[in-house]
Amino acid sequence: MSGPSLEDFKPEAFTLEKYVEKLAQLNPDTGLGPLSKSKSKPFEPQVLLESFEASMHVLEDLTEKNQRKVDKLEHVCVKREEEHRNRIKDLDSTYSDAFTEFQALEERITNVSTKVVHLGDQLESLNHRRMRAVEAQSLMTYLGEFEEKSKPSIPMFTDPARKLDAADLIFKLYTLSRELPSEKKYTNVKQNINAKFAETESQLVDGFIDSLQSLDTRRMKEYAQALQSFNLGTARVVENYIVHNMPKATHYSCADEMFSVVEGKCRKAHDQMVEVFHNPDVVLIKFLQAIVDKVLGKYIDQELQGLKLQSGDKERYLVRLHALYQKSMALQQNIGKFDASIEQSFLSKMIRVNLFMKYLTSYSEMELAHLKFRCDHALSDFQDMVGISLRPGGKSVTISQGDPGETFVSQEVCTSILHEAKGSIRRAQDLLGERELSELVQGVYFAILDKVCTEHFHTALDIGQNVDPKMSPVGHFCVVVGNVNCNMHLVDKLFREAILPCIHIPSAATNCVEKKRDVISKLEAKIESGIEKNLGWMVSTVKSILVAYQKKTDYKPEGIAVAEGSQACSRSVTYMSQCCRVLSESLDGKNLEAVLLELGTRLHKVIFEHVQTHSINEMGAMILICDMNEYRRVIKDFKNPFLDELYESLQTLCNIFVVKADNLHQVLSEEPYVNFDRAVLQALVAARADNKSAKLSKMF
Repeated sequence: MSGPSLEDFKPEAFTLEKYVEKLAQLNPDTGLGPLSKSKSKPFEPQVLLESFEASMHVLEDLTEKNQRKVDKLEHVCVKREEEHRNRIKDLDSTYSDAFTEFQALEERITNVSTKVVHLGDQLESLNHRRMRAVEAQSLMTYLGEFEEKSKPSIPMFTDPARKLDAADLIFKLYTLSRELPSEKKYTNVKQNINAKFAETESQLVDGFIDSLQSLDTRRMKEYAQALQSFNLGTARVVENYIVHNMPKATHYSCADEMFSVVEGKCRKAHDQMVEVFHNPDVVLIKFLQAIVDKVLGKYIDQELQGLKLQSGDKERYLVRLHALYQKSMALQQNIGKFDASIEQSFLSKMIRVNLFMKYLTSYSEMELAHLKFRCDHALSDFQDMVGISLRPGGKSVTISQGDPGETFVSQEVCTSILHEAKGSIRRAQDLLGERELSELVQGVYFAILDKVCTEHFHTALDIGQNVDPKMSPVGHFCVVVGNVNCNMHLVDKLFREAILPCIHIPSAATNCVEKKRDVISKLEAKIESGIEKNLGWMVSTVKSILVAYQKKTDYKPEGIAVAEGSQACSRSVTYMSQCCRVLSESLDGKNLEAVLLELGTRLHKVIFEHVQTHSINEMGAMILICDMNEYRRVIKDFKNPFLDELYESLQTLCNIFVVKADNLHQVLSEEPYVNFDRAVLQALVAARADNKSAKLSKMF
């Protein structure tokens, strides 16, 4: 058997069980494995133990051998570490010496460079003085030429190719001549130089114009640079450049085409200005000013003046004004993108003041007047359609025509008016500043409240209150209220989403809130009065149905009767269900809950009092209980726990009529009747058919 090796004891593969198994398989004397000498030989654990111990001894030997190798390697590492440490010490010393030498060398280089720079400055100063002396000598020579004759024979003045050099020379001579004393002997030379200065300036301007016509940007730049010293010539050059690049005064098919042409001209001219002029931003501003005054201003005046004079078409004027203003602002933004040196506020002010100020001074007044006109027109058309005429003082009169269920509240009219208001606000947001916008938006909101709420809604509510209930559907006024409420939500949405965000002055916001509160308060008062009147009519209608259709024999039949609801109950329940449905469709939230509670409570009183007006026997009590079940069923549609409990108590009280006279006293002394008012119980007992014969009143 071969001895163990280190491969057998690797941590990732070694397990004691596998190792013992391997020993047993490889030793032929253990009686196990393929190397066993006899297949019938029993397992020898002692042999396996000896093999294991022998392998452990071998492993110990391997361990000692490996430990000696480790010790030897550690000794070598320590020795090499010491050698490296000594070498680093030597290198550190060498580096310190080199660093010191480099510092000394750097100081020497700095010293030498300082001396060289000083020497260079001295040489440059001497050279400049020499050059100035040469230039002064040349200027004096040229000055002498002008002293003798007005047209000196200086080559550069007669050579067309040297116009730029001549311009530089004449400017220097012009500057020098201005320093000469004002003595008579210098008058001639000054006049000659001034004449030549003007002539050269004119030649440079002509050269620039020729280059502009031939689109020679390089020559244009040269002439423009040469003319920087010629103030009058520079102004003439800029003026000619602007005239040359100005958009042609042609008829444009639409505003988009005109603004597109202007933007293209500005972009092209700007790119050329950057190449030609040393101050392109100044030239661009002058160019834009010219375009605003002579192109945009003329076009906008043509577009707006005619519309403004047409008194019947203010909407087209306002829409056109807003559209042109937006396009002008878009042009300003685009110009700012390709020339960031121009402030957007400057461009905006230039366009706003020069182009639109004369229109904006009257804009707010015209916008508000137009909105009121549109509101009046929409309301007038609607009133004519449904047959409403307004008497002096605002009292409304309806002309009998159309559907008797007409509510006289039009969501289409309200939506149209609110749409007009949103359009006015959108235009004002672009055209006006914060203060003017706040004031206009306040006026817009006041107009909406006056026209929609005060005029339209109040008119409908007045008609709904005064309409004959017999000639209109059930709960007609509540339907009117529902339509008013639905459209009031639209007005409130306009206030939240469009009005408030545009108000930047606290006083305007306060005025709007107070106006809104006042208008809503008046609407609520009128609605409350009308609903009270409507509820009274509903209750009286139920009372009338019960009186008209409830027979005396319904609750006091002779003989055996079918236990089913009475006709009066059926009609009353149908009407009550209609009332509940109309109210639920017309009102919502706490308002609906309060109105249904009030109606249910009043109906309970009517039914309770109605029961007391009849004489009820035992068989009639069964019919009465059927009626009570129907009343409870329709009251469940009111979705009010208090009413459910109230009508359940009423049915419980009606059970008194089915109790035998002999047991009545005991029943009334038990739950739940002990919780009822004794007067109520006495009133119902008095309605029993056997009250007198059984002397039931003695129980109280």
